[in-house]
Amino acid sequence: MVLSRRRSRACPPRPQVVGYVPELNNSPPSPNRRLASSLSLLSIVQHNCLESWDVSLSLFESFKKTSTYPSVVLLQDPPVSQARLPCFNGFVPFVPLVRKPRVASYVHCSFLAKFSALPRFTEKADIMSLDVSSQNLFFGSQFHSFRLVNASSINSADRRVHSVPPDLIFPDVGFLLLVVGDLNIHNPLSDPLRCFSSQQILTSASCFELAVLGGFAVRNSPGVCTRFPLSGKACPSVINLAFTNALLLPLVKRWDASLPSTGSDHVPILILLASPSAVLAPP
Repeated sequence: MVLSRRRSRACPPRPQVVGYVPELNNSPPSPNRRLASSLSLLSIVQHNCLESWDVSLSLFESFKKTSTYPSVVLLQDPPVSQARLPCFNGFVPFVPLVRKPRVASYVHCSFLAKFSALPRFTEKADIMSLDVSSQNLFFGSQFHSFRLVNASSINSADRRVHSVPPDLIFPDVGFLLLVVGDLNIHNPLSDPLRCFSSQQILTSASCFELAVLGGFAVRNSPGVCTRFPLSGKACPSVINLAFTNALLLPLVKRWDASLPSTGSDHVPILILLASPSAVLAPP
């Protein structure tokens, strides 16, 4: 698929998306009975764009070089100009209806032609979700629906409280759930090779404790850094995280941080969801 340079233009403000639901909730998504497609493989890219148009353009250009073209792109710190996001050929953007969103989701048109994708928002600018549903079962499971949560949580002034509370990041639901985001926390569970201060562990404790109690598992490859500070004054770290609940855990076939650099100090991350019987080529 060839992407056009024209896709870097700004999208006009979206007054409201069809099926818009104002708040996140824990109710199961409703399958769209008009759709009858099955899904055995889903490619997702997660990336922090540093609010840079050049970074986002570089990311979407890099997709031409990947063997698995993403169906869903989940961005943190997307570029915004006059309340507008860049448009990319073949993708439909979903974004919180605020002046400066801190998360955005792009879904490929070919995916939307087969499956229902319902965005859910809160009054916050830094978290959103997509509920994907179909009449057929996903990934050979017993579920007609799954949810993708996209979050960008930042430190408060005292560095002990984050902008997105853990209960929004890790809802207790009875269906397939993937959580990705730039959570700005440091914890031995995600970065076992790093030395941590007591403050870093204390700050991340509430988030990781709730994740563990809710049956969520970190899907990052242990010790693989996701941020390399451009200034060189800070150590590389693992702050771009991916979690799955227990139901989705066996369906995560790959977590890969080897996509081409985009100029951001965060690395783009590829996540593949597939049926348990799927055999994938090595990355």
